[in-house]
Amino acid sequence: MKDSNKNDEVGVLIKSMNLLVCLAEAPLTVAELSDKTGISKPTIYRILHTLDTGGFVVRDHGSRKYILGPALIALGRATRNSGELIRYTRPTLIELSKKYGETVNLGVLSHGKVLYLSTLETRQQLRDTVPMTIESNARTTALGKAILSAMEEESALKIISSMYLEKSNHKSRLTEEEFIEYIRQIKNQGFAIDNEDDAVGFRCVAAPILNSSNDPIAAISISAPTSRVSLDELTKIGGDLTTVCGNLKKTIPANF
Repeated sequence: MKDSNKNDEVGVLIKSMNLLVCLAEAPLTVAELSDKTGISKPTIYRILHTLDTGGFVVRDHGSRKYILGPALIALGRATRNSGELIRYTRPTLIELSKKYGETVNLGVLSHGKVLYLSTLETRQQLRDTVPMTIESNARTTALGKAILSAMEEESALKIISSMYLEKSNHKSRLTEEEFIEYIRQIKNQGFAIDNEDDAVGFRCVAAPILNSSNDPIAAISISAPTSRVSLDELTKIGGDLTTVCGNLKKTIPANF
């Protein structure tokens, strides 16, 4: 029974994607969508109703045609920005990777989690890799703490509060109040440290990347096994990383 339900869900998802692909080409009515996809009109109505609720499609009541909605357009813009961010930061990531001989990460904050956009592993050879972890906890990673520290405090407090309410979230060694105070300390020093908070046997340091409005758009981190880097060494790297990320602000477009 569970397999049957799962197959039904996958089928609806595929049909939804097909409808969105068609609407990306041109505004269409339900009848036109049915002709192009072979999906029955009742099914299309149900799917479009769900997509409309989420802002992924919008119906023009005059022509009765559907077009892509603001949520999908925003998603496309975010995807484009991520690609541009990787392009602007890539030379810096390579430079840091060569200088320190350790793993360098580029990440952003999304819904209380860190999303890894790029990872450069080195030591044996310099290479781009798909991050082993696509997303991670903002409370325990240096990337997450660095970005939170650079946000307007009111916005950061809302995210922190929601993270502590989420039962499935990783447990932090700090209470919510202690974590907030820790984020304020990070803001003053300019970089965040993960001392085996996210993974036993690994340390990490990160600094935020700001846009022209001084809003954090991402962070860069350098991580290494505890056997290769001490806390004192990591602190020195943090100072360098803060300067490097500060210089990146000058190269990133003002409207980013």
